[in-house]
This record gives sequence, structure tokens and C-alpha cells, in this order.
Amino acid sequence: MPLKHVPLRSGLRLKIRVPEGVHPIDCRAAAEARRLRIRPGEKVLDLGCGCGLFGLAAAKLGASRVVLTDFSPEAVRCAEKNIQLNRLKEKVSCRRGDFFAPCRGERFDLIIANLPQTPGPAPFNLERWGGPDGTRHYERLAREAPAYLRPGGRLLFVLIGLADNGRVKGLLGERFQMRCVFRLQRDFTPADYDGMLPGLFDYLDGLRRQGVSEFFRFKNHRGRFWFYHRLFEARLSS
Repeated sequence: MPLKHVPLRSGLRLKIRVPEGVHPIDCRAAAEARRLRIRPGEKVLDLGCGCGLFGLAAAKLGASRVVLTDFSPEAVRCAEKNIQLNRLKEKVSCRRGDFFAPCRGERFDLIIANLPQTPGPAPFNLERWGGPDGTRHYERLAREAPAYLRPGGRLLFVLIGLADNGRVKGLLGERFQMRCVFRLQRDFTPADYDGMLPGLFDYLDGLRRQGVSEFFRFKNHRGRFWFYHRLFEARLSS
């Protein structure tokens, strides 16, 4: 299990280990972690924390209290070890449970949510599958998050082009003011998705033809496609 050093800002960095069975860190996640805007003293929830990257970054960047949650026992064990590795036990705790269940009755200044959102006709990988149009978990986030945010609190969430972006924006737009703070392109091949579930690329291509998913073919690279990977901040309306 190799040790990764993730640079943040102002010379700060995290030490992260990710074992087999926990979603690995890639260049996109590291870039997003560097764009966290934390006000000193804020209380932060990292919902579906995986290895704990975003919540630990928030603690390093000035949050006074951070709660990490995940349904996966492997992810919780990984996050707990990374808390110790970065000597953040006084500021960061990790709890296992479904969605907001581990923090009932609490309110936060910021909720970070990197939720599974790859569309598929049936469950294929719970770390990736977001329902038929990718919005399954965002329906719940839009419904439940306001009760866990302080007045003027914020959501920070990732949204990929494969999911129904219009529906996610409609769900959250009823209570939140949204803006995109970062985006990059993510490339893939049909085999990448057919390896998760046979026929998945054809399913995604069908969603694209319906205007649900949005992805594009590279002009000069036969058989390769790309979609936008965006980071949004959404502020709770008063």
C-alpha cells in the first residue's frame, strides 16, 4: 500500500494510503482538494468520505471540526488510519453509516459530497452506480442536506457529464444557489465502462442521444471519448 503525498496550498500536504477495495485517489480528486475554500473555525462533513481526502484537506486548511462518514467498513478503516497518519485526531472523527444517519441532529458550515453517479440500467458497483440517470443519490442529498446545514451553509459536490446534470441542478436549485468552481475533462473508452457492466457504454450512448448524458468523441483519437468533471459550490438560500 504505497504512501501518497497530496499537496494542498501554502506548503501544506496530506499523507494518504488507500488499500485495495477503497476508491483510489486520482489527479482529479487531488486537484479538487486544493480548491477547497475553508473559513477558519468551520465545521465540515465529508459525506461518503472514502479514504478521507476531502475532509482531511478541510482540517488542514482551517476547519475546527471535521466529521467523515461512509457506509463501507473498508473505507472507514482506511479513513481512520489516514486521520492518524496526518495527526488530526483532535479535529477529525470518522463514523460508519448510511448518508446522514451517523450525524443526526448536527449542523455543518460545509458538506462535501462526492457521490456515486455513473448511470446504469442495474446496480454494478455501489462506489460508482448512481441509478438509471445518475441522480439517485442527489435526490436524497437535495432532500436531506438542508436540515444538516447552518444558515448560509454550503454544499461542495462533484458532478460528471454522464449524469443528468439538468435534473441535479433542478433538484438542488429549489433550496441552493449554485456555481461551478472548477472543471476539467475526463477521457474514457467504451471498454472502460463495459468492463464495469457489459453493454454499459451502449446504455450511456442511449442516454446521450436522449439528451440526458453529455459526452464527446475526440476528433483525432479513434475510439476515445471525454466528458466534463465539474466541482460545484451550492449555498443554502435563506
